[in-house]
Amino acid sequence: MTTTAIGVDVGGTGTKAGLVADSGEVLLRVERPTDKSAGTKGIIEVVEDILERAPEADAPTAIGVGAAGFIDASTGSMTFSPNLTYDDPHIADAVRARASLPVVVDNDANVAVWGERSFGAARGLDHVVLLMIGTGIGGGFIVDGRLLRGSTGAGTEFGHTVVDPRGPECPCGLRGCIEQFASGGAIGRAARRAAQENPETTLVDFAGSIDAITAKHVSRAAREYDEVALEVMHEAGRWLGIGLSNIANLFDPQTIVLGGGVIQAGESFLGVARDTLVAMTAAQRRRPMRLDVSTLGSDAGIIGAAALALHEAVPDAGAG
Repeated sequence: MTTTAIGVDVGGTGTKAGLVADSGEVLLRVERPTDKSAGTKGIIEVVEDILERAPEADAPTAIGVGAAGFIDASTGSMTFSPNLTYDDPHIADAVRARASLPVVVDNDANVAVWGERSFGAARGLDHVVLLMIGTGIGGGFIVDGRLLRGSTGAGTEFGHTVVDPRGPECPCGLRGCIEQFASGGAIGRAARRAAQENPETTLVDFAGSIDAITAKHVSRAAREYDEVALEVMHEAGRWLGIGLSNIANLFDPQTIVLGGGVIQAGESFLGVARDTLVAMTAAQRRRPMRLDVSTLGSDAGIIGAAALALHEAVPDAGAG
């Protein structure tokens, strides 16, 4: 008999939910624009949408939510979110009151790494790191088969690991975070500076103007062998490789999984990151570090949230 759960992935632009089987199959999907001033209300709306549409035979037994920010997983509450406002920070209680089902809430990268460990690139492994590389960099870590959350739920914020204390200011309040060098936002900023110094680059043609250049335009120009774009991607990849080496030193995972939109840039970014990681681990005589790309893609959040809910709230379901 199939056991199902609802998985919710709260993003900056869209809030997605899925009815997910204990096999990892997504049976039903919904998505609504994210209301940046009412994150909890948006979660409840997509959950209610799934509950209304779910066949009786596949009625969910639990709900999992992945949200960007600091989460107190013991209570399912948001303690700090830099980009969204949650009208009710007690997310689990609010959703439980409307759905009458067990609710598990965790950081978005935590649920994504749980998804990859349950059904994706890191299936069955007990020492896993997932980096979600988008506008910023999020991190999810599994150690000895358990999510590493920290004492207050604010652990594994790898994007705010400082690699250059004289580097650019970061919205987190520090300077020189890895997110300021290797994220999609960093790639866009570096490309805009480079385009001002090199107006002949095709970046401006792809984007329409210097101010409009994003990481997607840089990736596209790099595929066309634009030298400025390639240099920007290579530099970002080198910084990412340095960060990956730090992860190897701290956690010695079985694999590091890379997800998020920026990994679609391909070898101009990932190849340099991989080469840098190999060189640094070899210099320390470490074993070769396995580096994988997410196999769940944009579904990692909803699949992981549902799998974590089944694992923690319905342990007999066996997910994860």
